Amino acid sequence: MKLVLTFVLALLLLVPANAEAQDKVADGKFWAANIFMVGSTVYDVESSYFVLDRCNCREANPLMKSFIGSGRPTVYAAIAATDVAMMVVIYKIKKRNDKLWWILPVVVTAVHSVAGTNNIRTAIRF
Repeated sequence: MKLVLTFVLALLLLVPANAEAQDKVADGKFWAANIFMVGSTVYDVESSYFVLDRCNCREANPLMKSFIGSGRPTVYAAIAATDVAMMVVIYKIKKRNDKLWWILPVVVTAVHSVAGTNNIRTAIRF
């Protein structure tokens, strides 16, 4: 619960104080793209633990290999920090009125979705 609260508070720091700027930058499209990104990240993490519980497998991602053994709270803390940093970058890109701001969250969502689906397929084989 502490992790969720910390994540929500970090997201609130991204919201600008000016309501007019908020409408232009942190609009519904911005939040939808980031919600899908975070959802795919959770899917990837949970599917990793699902497959690790079902078979004698190991984490293939060298960046996550050291975190997976430490347990879910450590993994979610690392992932939350990464996702919040990504949201800050996306926010700044969108704030510059860059019309292609959505590419980054879509790519991250796709990568996590493919990884999570690969994990589930691996678990089904065992």
